[in-house]
Amino acid sequence: MINGLSMEIGDGRGTRFWEDVWLRGGSLKDMFPRLFSVSNQRGSVIGDCGFWDGLEWRWNFQWRRELFQWELDLLNQLHETLRLVNLVYDREDRVVWKFDKKGVFSTNSFVQELQVELLPEDIASFSFTRTVWKGLVPPRVELFIWFALTGRVNTKERLSRLGVVNQEDVICVLCNKGVEVGHHLFLACEFSWQVWCAWLTFAGRQWSCPGTLKEHFQSWTESSTSKYERKRWMVSFCAIIWNIWLERNMRIFQSKRKGVDVIIHQSFMNFKEWLGVDPFCC
Repeated sequence: MINGLSMEIGDGRGTRFWEDVWLRGGSLKDMFPRLFSVSNQRGSVIGDCGFWDGLEWRWNFQWRRELFQWELDLLNQLHETLRLVNLVYDREDRVVWKFDKKGVFSTNSFVQELQVELLPEDIASFSFTRTVWKGLVPPRVELFIWFALTGRVNTKERLSRLGVVNQEDVICVLCNKGVEVGHHLFLACEFSWQVWCAWLTFAGRQWSCPGTLKEHFQSWTESSTSKYERKRWMVSFCAIIWNIWLERNMRIFQSKRKGVDVIIHQSFMNFKEWLGVDPFCC
């Protein structure tokens, strides 16, 4: 997905000439390593590697020494590479998302492009997540919920399989008991389950823990025939999952922890913020 991002150069004041990737083919440092090694402008932004001659931009490179003939040939290649580059005097550089006509990133365009890369059977198996993309919660929360439901969250167990963390460091930080896989972290963990139970208690409902996160999602969000009620349960599902993940990250990366009552309260507050009503108002 990182290939969907590109730099659109304006005045060249926000992009490093040699080090950043702003041309097809990679960074100029990698395309012309010899010239980079003798440049006096390493770390300089594009706007410092030339000047405006009226309305025309002219490149002006500075070298640590006089270039050899074969290096001058490389310089000619560099100028040829830059021939079609047009700086814009009064516009800042910006990052462009190429999968959107306006160049603006959105979770919808991200997921649409991601699904292009999925196998047909994957698309079918993930079709139950289509209700996530309703704009009921912030885009980053929508995206995270989709990752959680499709098994793409970087839990400790997943990171250990990828060789990112030690295989012995896979225990859930919320309960210090089970292996941190998605189902355990968001559902089976005794800490997380207390959050779910609190919501059910306030809602006056009783029910047993489904076998998978997918089944839990479907049971939680499809339990009512009322469209408005389904919307409320969807937002509550997102608020719970999101706050469990935030608490997990706080414990790992900041060595801080909050009690389950605080997480329950925060999920209530997120619900009210996102939907504009109290979770259990009439």
